[in-house]
Amino acid sequence: MILSTTIVTVLAFLGVLFGAATRFDVLKSRFESFGLSAVASMSNNSRMLLGTLTSLSGGTLVAIWAWVIQRQSVIGNSSLCAESSGCARALADSSVNIIPFTNMGYGQFYILLFSVLGFFALSVYLDPKWKGGGRFLSIGGIIAIIGTVVSMIMLVTQVAFTDGGPVLCLLCLILVASNTVTLTLFHQLNDAWVNNTFDK
Repeated sequence: MILSTTIVTVLAFLGVLFGAATRFDVLKSRFESFGLSAVASMSNNSRMLLGTLTSLSGGTLVAIWAWVIQRQSVIGNSSLCAESSGCARALADSSVNIIPFTNMGYGQFYILLFSVLGFFALSVYLDPKWKGGGRFLSIGGIIAIIGTVVSMIMLVTQVAFTDGGPVLCLLCLILVASNTVTLTLFHQLNDAWVNNTFDK
């Protein structure tokens, strides 16, 4: 089962990496060399929206996996990661894997957050001429800021407060990367919308 966690980690990382790459115009030729000529021919905004969706997909996949590991740790040892790994140590410690002042685990929070952001990004991607698209991009950027604050809390608690720490959880780092890419793309897309440079 540890192999399945490795596969999930690689797939999620590739999704986040693709999302980050869509932000840069200079990488258009790279998309063509990987057989993604349809992506290379997209407008900048459509490409970034696609990148946002792939980054969110990678983040959601990792968030689900982290939540499953947290749930397994409640009922016993997790079979999804090695007991000595950073992920097992960070996600099994219930004192640090719950968002302060709530009873919500980080995995649950990011499943919910990325689902809402995915709805906003998909709505604009499917209908870029919709007048409410700018509002969705603006709200999405604000929600991604909330996700960034929570990710900072998660990292600090894992590094500073986990027993036997500091602990770095690779799944959690991908969550942070996915949120960061999403935040950047939402704000860049919102700026394009506000400045009337959004390709509709």
